[in-house]
Amino acid sequence: MVEERSVLLCLLGLLSTSYGFDVSKTNCELKPVDESFAKYMDNPGITLNEFYFKMRNYSQDPLYHNTGENYKLWRWHRTRTQHGRTLLMLSFHYDVLSMTILTIGVEPSEVLLQDNPFGCFGNITVEERGNLLRELILNDFYVTKKTSSQIEYESHTMRVVYACNSVVKNYHGYGKFINRCCNLEPNGQLLCTDQVEDAWITLLYVCITLVKVMVFLFGPLMIPSHMYDVSYMASQYVVKLQKELKMKLFVTESAQTSVRYKTRLTIQDISEWKKFQEVIGEFPMDKVIPIQIPELKIKVKGKRVIPENEPPTGLLRTLYDNLVRCKVKALDPFNECCDRSVYAKFEPQFKHKCTWHMCAQTFIRVLMVFLIPIPFYMRIFLYYQFEEGELLSRRNFSKSQGLAEYYDFYRTNIIQHLSPTHGIFIAAYVFYFLTFVSIALPSKSVSEKVKSIARCSFQDMLNVERTSVLQVLLRIGLWPFKNWGLLALLTAPVYTCVMAPACSLIFAVYCLPTIYLTYRLFYHARNKIDYKEQNVDDESPMITRKPSVVKIKKIKKNITKIDKTVHKRLMSISENEEHIFPCTWGSGTIYNIRRCIVQILVGVFCVSCLYSFILLAVEATGILVEIMAFTMMGIIVNAGSTLRYVSMALLVLVYMHDCYNNVYESYLTFNKAVIDDIMDRVEDLKTVASLPSSMQESIGFTVKPVEAVDRIPTAFVFDKSEPRWRIGHLLLFLDSFDTPRIPLRLFKKLCEVRVHGAPGPVYINLLRATGKFFIIVVFLFFVMIVVMAFGNVHQISSTNQTLATLAGGFVPMLLKNILPRKSVKLNLKTLSFKGQIDEVICEFKQNWPVCDLVIEKDEPKIDDEDETKENSDIGDEKIGSPELKRKKSCESILDGKPEDKEKEKEKEKPKENILEKYMKENAERKNKDKDKKDGNGTEGSERNSIVDENFVDLFVDLSVAETSVPWQMHGSTESVASASMLPEADFVTMESSFIDTMPQITVVNCDRI
Repeated sequence: MVEERSVLLCLLGLLSTSYGFDVSKTNCELKPVDESFAKYMDNPGITLNEFYFKMRNYSQDPLYHNTGENYKLWRWHRTRTQHGRTLLMLSFHYDVLSMTILTIGVEPSEVLLQDNPFGCFGNITVEERGNLLRELILNDFYVTKKTSSQIEYESHTMRVVYACNSVVKNYHGYGKFINRCCNLEPNGQLLCTDQVEDAWITLLYVCITLVKVMVFLFGPLMIPSHMYDVSYMASQYVVKLQKELKMKLFVTESAQTSVRYKTRLTIQDISEWKKFQEVIGEFPMDKVIPIQIPELKIKVKGKRVIPENEPPTGLLRTLYDNLVRCKVKALDPFNECCDRSVYAKFEPQFKHKCTWHMCAQTFIRVLMVFLIPIPFYMRIFLYYQFEEGELLSRRNFSKSQGLAEYYDFYRTNIIQHLSPTHGIFIAAYVFYFLTFVSIALPSKSVSEKVKSIARCSFQDMLNVERTSVLQVLLRIGLWPFKNWGLLALLTAPVYTCVMAPACSLIFAVYCLPTIYLTYRLFYHARNKIDYKEQNVDDESPMITRKPSVVKIKKIKKNITKIDKTVHKRLMSISENEEHIFPCTWGSGTIYNIRRCIVQILVGVFCVSCLYSFILLAVEATGILVEIMAFTMMGIIVNAGSTLRYVSMALLVLVYMHDCYNNVYESYLTFNKAVIDDIMDRVEDLKTVASLPSSMQESIGFTVKPVEAVDRIPTAFVFDKSEPRWRIGHLLLFLDSFDTPRIPLRLFKKLCEVRVHGAPGPVYINLLRATGKFFIIVVFLFFVMIVVMAFGNVHQISSTNQTLATLAGGFVPMLLKNILPRKSVKLNLKTLSFKGQIDEVICEFKQNWPVCDLVIEKDEPKIDDEDETKENSDIGDEKIGSPELKRKKSCESILDGKPEDKEKEKEKEKPKENILEKYMKENAERKNKDKDKKDGNGTEGSERNSIVDENFVDLFVDLSVAETSVPWQMHGSTESVASASMLPEADFVTMESSFIDTMPQITVVNCDRI
């Protein structure tokens, strides 16, 4: 009887086999210890059941050992809908990527199983274990026995029960993990199929992969342009002066020169002043030369001026300026503390000065280095928290099956395939930090090299015109039709095959920013480090070259032509701050080899830094895109449960934008009104703006103050790291494209004027907007609580709850638009505003870095009548008389101005009285305004005393040898005797004996220079 039963079971097993899966019956039965969970499996709100099985009374659970091709035999899924089967097609951590929204309707359960007879489950084969678990799930854990009619009804109503588990398949020697789902047919057969990826899910992963590829190719475009745009970094503006500045200049190459000066300029200070270097090269050395400055050339950074349509009112920009750029020191509580020394009373004992502001800036810069890759930190957290265990388990399981790890290009990320501790990622981390270290090095030569190469490369990328690239490609394609006529139709296929690779290369280089920067970084690394183009006449008949060299030269010429065509504004190396960094490490062959090695190493370093940033950006952006895609999917498929939360979140975003946009609109209106008012005050603005952009230079305009107030004198100051002009009433900047801008400091001062309608400080309005937004958020929170509370009590549908949430959420907007508001509009034509703005204009002054120094010799001006009379009275024999020389010398000292009788009387007084009077005058000037005291370029100043004759405004010290130390780690190596370079003395403490010991400086006659 037992043998007949065994044969019958074998026959039934053969009949129920489908797709090669043996579902043979055994004497072993499985039952859950607790069957209560099985009653709720068909709940309408459940789309997917997830079971975690465990055997009872087993020291070594057979579900965890010897599982064959079944991966995690202890984990199974049960579903009746396509929604549930679609979830199994997603990534294994879809719950994390969707922020648990896709887990709505997923019911996990831990089930404890017991076998009967005990121990039989461990003695059967792996395939039989899987079949027992599969039948247990398909039969609803034997709580209710299904008939064939019930199974047929389920198949017709699309409510078929599927039992799915994960298996590994041999895919050309690689282990590919898939889900195998089985269901019962009406005839009792078991139908198992390997789940095939859905076309829409595959398209989703393809789109995510395309986004990653686009980030890799176009990632550099995500960097804000103001970080490398030359026009934003430092634009050159010209300020025309109504009256020339009069100064005295002294140029020397001697280290032992004794001269008194107001400002000393070294070779390093004037290294970028090209015109100034050309002019002083024609001046004699060790002579005092009267000069005049007709115009000022200044450098204006984009962050110091604002255009008409970009008021600095953004919340993120305000936080960045105050916290990152440490502009919070301008506020009243901080301005007293930030400039104090961290050493307090022990400051004199330390050599270097260190203030709290310097410490805060250093700390913020270091902190920003670690805060910038926050998205990548999140990516690493997700990997180690939710991915690493599963990936290691799959990798080990594939090895146990003798299979290699399978890499899915669309589903697997680089960090999942390599891990964050792979050598590639470690190199990316190293180059990331090396980038900031190289920029922050104390050696300016190294940091300037790196910044100059990167800035020029990104600037060129910004100047590439894609339409010009298309024109170049079309010109190449039409070349045979232009030169061969109808024969081009015959040669078109061959020509296309030959030129297709070249056209593809041109398109990739100029249209894909990452590839473009790869080549451009090497290009600028070669040009920036001691590279000089050899200007040799290639067409000279005296030079003979090999045909191969001629072809190479021709190809190079064509490439250069294409390069210039696709750039709308290709900047030369010598423009602005972009200069060549010399490399003097030898001569001849050794020099060339070292130069090439340095160029290659610098290029490789810059490119490595670029790809390190891009790799980290691709991984961070990829995970963010996946989170967005899976979250949107969860919101759509679970709209009934999530729509009210989404609508509330959208309302919060709408109100946040509305609150902060009101601040922006008020400042935008104010900024436009202020710029219009300043433009009306500027003279000759329309004349300058009417010029074409090619002929117009960027100009800064000064506004004439009211007649009762004197102009602020322009002064040359050198109190910081670079020379600067202190200019008063400079209120408007107009670039070559007629874009008006005003100084940011002026905008902030005008915002604080006490006029009805003036917006006030930016941070005050942002705090008010934040307070309003917080009140609205609290109101929306209470609306949502009320809707959810009554919705659960009265069983209101999710659609009605969503509508109620939206209705309550729009109440603040309705109140804002219906109720009257007390708003004061700004009127610039009122007397109070004009008085306030006139007061600000009269007192406004600001320092601007010097871009170049335009100087001219101060030639004495003699009237025609005086010159004729002088020539008639003085004979030819008296031209060289000492009296005439003395007269001309005095005229040159006085800048060509006639003396009156009072000055002649003062000249006749003893020198001691003149010096004593001069000392008293200087003592009185010390109590006056500091700006007037330190003014270095007082307009129309007269030099009447002996001290003035031996005093110069600009002292150009060329005594330091012009040597290049490109990789020097510390400051300049120049050495000047401190005793010979004395600053301006304190005339109050001077003694009369100073006249006898004063160094004699020859005053040069301008007529004889």
